[in-house]
Amino acid sequence: MSHAVCLACIFGPYLVITGLWALLYVDNLAKVAGAIKSSPGCFYILGILNLLIGLTIISQYNVWTMNLSFLVTLLGWVMFLRGILIFFVPQFMLKTVMGKQKTMQYMGIIPLVWGLLLSWLAFHA
Repeated sequence: MSHAVCLACIFGPYLVITGLWALLYVDNLAKVAGAIKSSPGCFYILGILNLLIGLTIISQYNVWTMNLSFLVTLLGWVMFLRGILIFFVPQFMLKTVMGKQKTMQYMGIIPLVWGLLLSWLAFHA
């Protein structure tokens, strides 16, 4: 099993689950976002996790070919950049990413679609 398939088998279902949760459980999403906004420590832990996961993916797998590899590499870079932004421009991240409840709900579409693509390509490879 290639590294891209292995990573896609892990992150594909994870992204599908989190995307569905964001779309279907809006009230819980709002509670979690409110708790994160009121607890800077929790917000920075999210930044640490994003940095660690992003750097792990980038360091282990950084291939830019237009197939499953591209989606896995892009995931690593997006998580890395999100972690960097949380540390260096936290107010921007709080305002844009955790803005209005409807915006946060519709942001669940991105991980859902990305996760479906990763899962389908990984499990059909």
